Amino acid sequence: MSADTMPAPDAPDPHFVARGGRLRDRFPAASPAWLGHEDLDVYAGEFERTGLTGALNRYRCMDRDWEDLAAHHGAPLSRPALFIGGALDASTTWMADAVAAHPTTLPGLWASHLLDGCGHWVQQERPDEVNRLLTDWLATLTG
Repeated sequence: MSADTMPAPDAPDPHFVARGGRLRDRFPAASPAWLGHEDLDVYAGEFERTGLTGALNRYRCMDRDWEDLAAHHGAPLSRPALFIGGALDASTTWMADAVAAHPTTLPGLWASHLLDGCGHWVQQERPDEVNRLLTDWLATLTG
């Protein structure tokens, strides 16, 4: 879901697989520019060693999160916050209403940044820009 591996606008949505299809048929033909072969080998080796259970458990626990946090439903998050997302990340489009609601739901929000031409992996796709935004924000907290 890196910006440089996203399918063309008229291509099938990579997030969904039709009945009888395979998830791997949705994978991009090439790795993102920021993911070198050595890094990919490390990640592949770790998944071969440990499996995908840990990564998938995050999604398996979503219902439990709602149960555990039910007492806080609707409560704003007032701690200092910074939002950085990719304009081409499906999460920012699926969750556009939540992002638009930040002034209400995140009263401690210092700034919100949607990086043009950036996908899901903002810290890998745009490390210098993300670091600058983070350090600028952190400086306001310690000043």
